Amino acid sequence: MGASAGATVCSPPVPHARIGTSGWSYTEWVGRFYPNGMSPARMLAFYGRRLPTVEAHSTYRRLPTESALQRWVDQVPDDFRFAPKAHMGITHRRDLDGVEERVASFFAAIAPLRAVLGPVLFSVPHQEPDLARLDRLLAGLPSAPRLPVAFELGPAWATPAVVTRLEAHQATLVLVDADGRPPADLEVGPFSYVRLRRSRYDRAELEAWAERLGQMTASGRDVYAFFKHDDAGNGPRYARRVIGCLSNL
Repeated sequence: MGASAGATVCSPPVPHARIGTSGWSYTEWVGRFYPNGMSPARMLAFYGRRLPTVEAHSTYRRLPTESALQRWVDQVPDDFRFAPKAHMGITHRRDLDGVEERVASFFAAIAPLRAVLGPVLFSVPHQEPDLARLDRLLAGLPSAPRLPVAFELGPAWATPAVVTRLEAHQATLVLVDADGRPPADLEVGPFSYVRLRRSRYDRAELEAWAERLGQMTASGRDVYAFFKHDDAGNGPRYARRVIGCLSNL
């Protein structure tokens, strides 16, 4: 068990719904979400007692060490889930030489997360569909064990050819809610992955999202939803508001 005895375990508010933020180690949140004086080394344990999931963005910049991931595991409850972001050498490198090997190396690196591993996020920056790239990324996914993966793709990628490929590999298409870009109604994959990127959300908007996420879980889908980082610390507050709304549905 990752959490120490007596810690407050933050379980999902309804079956299979986890709401969190993109990242957790932000000194700007001290005094807003984290208590005054809290050091970065203590942030994850505090976060894990209050929110049930987090996007791990440090994996995008560098492959994590086994010891670092074990420290993550030791600080969170057993039902917590990390959603690591695939390394930029996989998603952002222009050429595709050896991409399958890079995918395999990434999954090997995050293996120590094991029981607290949620979906892996592939955030592909290319705005126009690149089926050859998508095919190579999907081909590199480990077949055993079958791990949940989600692909964040631009709006132009929402084509039958892309959907067919994602479904064939049991991959989820990320829903993105951003300023000037409302989320698509397209649900692709065995679970839901939502990235809530607007600069601000008011109470009515948060309640509307809670209702929509609740409808997803009611249909039998696991749900992961993440608010973006902002210096004001609104992300954790938004996440906790949605969790509270979900618990009242």
